[in-house]
This record gives sequence, C-alpha cells and structure tokens, in this order.
Amino acid sequence: MSVLILSARPETASNRRLEQAAEAAGVQLAVVDATTLVANASGALHVGDREPFSPPPAVVLARVGNWRPASLLALLEAATAAGAATPNPAAAVRTGRDHWRTAQVLAAADIPVPTTLAGADPEALAGVAASRLRFPVVVKQRRSRMGVGVIRCAGQDHLEAVLDSLWRLGDEVVVQEYVDSGGVSFRCFVVDGTTVAAARFTATGDEWRSNAARGGRAEALVPDAALAELAEAAARAAGLGVCGVDLLPGRHGVVVGELNPTPGFVALERATGVDVAAAVIDHLARMIHE
Repeated sequence: MSVLILSARPETASNRRLEQAAEAAGVQLAVVDATTLVANASGALHVGDREPFSPPPAVVLARVGNWRPASLLALLEAATAAGAATPNPAAAVRTGRDHWRTAQVLAAADIPVPTTLAGADPEALAGVAASRLRFPVVVKQRRSRMGVGVIRCAGQDHLEAVLDSLWRLGDEVVVQEYVDSGGVSFRCFVVDGTTVAAARFTATGDEWRSNAARGGRAEALVPDAALAELAEAAARAAGLGVCGVDLLPGRHGVVVGELNPTPGFVALERATGVDVAAAVIDHLARMIHE
C-alpha cells in the first residue's frame, strides 16, 4: 500500500474519515490495528507469522493513544528505518504526548506556555508550586489526554494529597499554572505547517475543561493571523506535520496549552464544515512523491 496508518483503534470515526478521504482521492491507504503487528529492529513490520509488508508502505502515520505508546511507536520507527516517510516522527510524537517535554520544547522556542513544574517528591513539588504559582493549579499526568488525569487543585493541602496519591500509583505528573480562560479554548488543526481548521470550544455546566471529550461545545473559528501563527509555530517546534494545537486565552495573552500528535477531528469537521480528513490525505499523498 502507499499509506499505512497505525492505530490501536482502527474503528474510530476519525480513522474512518481518513479512509473515506483516501478513497475519494484515489490514494491507496490501509488503517491497521497496530497491536497485531510486530516491529523488527532491522527495519520491518511483521503481521503474525506472515512475511513483512511487501511492498513496504511509502508513508506511515501513527495515530497511537496511551495504550502501550512506546511499543506502538517502535512500529513507526521500524517503518521509517525501512525507508517510509512520516509527517510525525516518533520523537515528535513522544514530545507531543508528554506534557513536560511539550512545555520544554515550546519554552525553548519562545512560545508561551503555562509555567510547568516537575519533581520527584510530592511535598517538595507542592511546596515550590505554592511559592511560584497562584492557586488554583493544575496537576496533569504527563501523558494524559482528553481531560483524563487532569485535576484542578484549590490549595496546597489539596495539591499535596493529589500528588501523593498519584505517586503511590506510580504516575509521573507535572504541576502547571492554571490559566483562567473562562472555560474557553481554541483548537487549531495544523497540517504541513498551515492551520487548516479552527474551532472555539466552550465548557458546559460546571465543567472547567472545554475539550470535546469533556462535553465542550464547539463552534467554527476563523483564527486571526497571530493565533494561526502561534499554533503553526508550536507544531513546527515539536516537529509535527499533523497535529492539534490547543490554545488558552489568559490574563497575559494566549498560551499553548497542549499539543496532540494523534488528534480526533470529527467534532472539528462538524463545527467548521472543513474537510480535515482530505487535508491530511492530501499531505500524505504529496509525501509519497517527495
């Protein structure tokens, strides 16, 4: 096949949209269950006891979540070692899936991010957070997604209790400055360095998290040049050719809250009317011939 998409959940609506867009564009594409594949360190992918893919894919896009991400990214590394191109290299996906790495990479590129702290001792981390940040603060599991593993802490006692509980479970976390965005966030979908679609998400009810997975309401947004450029700079700094960039309007301007190297986009398509899947497939198709 020309394009291979690796996913632990091939049946998701976004993957189905990519299949539809590829068929419409005449691009040979396969979405495979990455959990059924085995990577060979010499640079091949094996399917059960069958021979490796022949011919090997020209382009690979990894859409892996939190299920064994290191093992699934090994598949991407094997494919690229064998000569496949990818818009999202494994190192870039690892950065985008880790809140600490994301904050480091973006801060180094002078891109505004919430102040982010990490440490090995809950009490020490809570103490520095109390002295350097204003409560409330936000605790995030380093690889949390869709608002899961994201906790707003009102004071130091609350923060210490949350950190202690998560450490006892073996979770790696960061503590971040809470950006009071009024329950609003912006999602920009960046493909090949350009914002192809954007939406404004608003939290509903008592929920403070505005993302679609938490029930946030999406509406089309035409980003101004500054917002689009900020999203594009964040994607570029992380080395991601296809990603979602979440931005938060705060007291001191807009900051980049998160990068998502494997974003869902069906809610974005519905809100904006933009064919995001077609934009992704067009980029992958051009990579075949580069």
